[in-house]
Amino acid sequence: MALEYELFYLVGEKKEAELPQIKETVAKLVTDFGGTFLEPATEEARKLAYEIQGEIRGTYIARRFTLPDHDEIERGIDEIHPLKSIERALMLSKQVLRFIILRADDLPELKAIEREEKTVTDKKLGRGERFRSAGRPVKDTPVIQAKPTPAAQAVSEKDIDQQLESLGI
Repeated sequence: MALEYELFYLVGEKKEAELPQIKETVAKLVTDFGGTFLEPATEEARKLAYEIQGEIRGTYIARRFTLPDHDEIERGIDEIHPLKSIERALMLSKQVLRFIILRADDLPELKAIEREEKTVTDKKLGRGERFRSAGRPVKDTPVIQAKPTPAAQAVSEKDIDQQLESLGI
């Protein structure tokens, strides 16, 4: 029985020209250790939350693959599990900024993330103001003055004690 894993890795924007070769290298790395890739693969270019090795943008790639169960692998006592070998090779890779390998048993189906964010560059709205989800531009809303509330009456300790006694506290 083969186990299913998900490989999620990040390639920096500076290496975007080499992205096809990097994807091939990672795929070859997994297949060399007995893995077989499943379809589909997702890819998304995004701005990073923080700078990683001088990169502020990158491409996230997620792929599912299977590896034979550790009982099915014919290896000697001194040999390392293929998953550990794949992780070690990815850690040493200068092309991959970050990666994670997870068991895909409890993960949802792999599919592309749908994002809808529109920007408007209109003189009325200003540069880059965003639309609301209804598709209308954001407008300035009038400020409504709140009515002043009457001041609370001063309560003495005696009144509080009487109310507590009536409640049985």
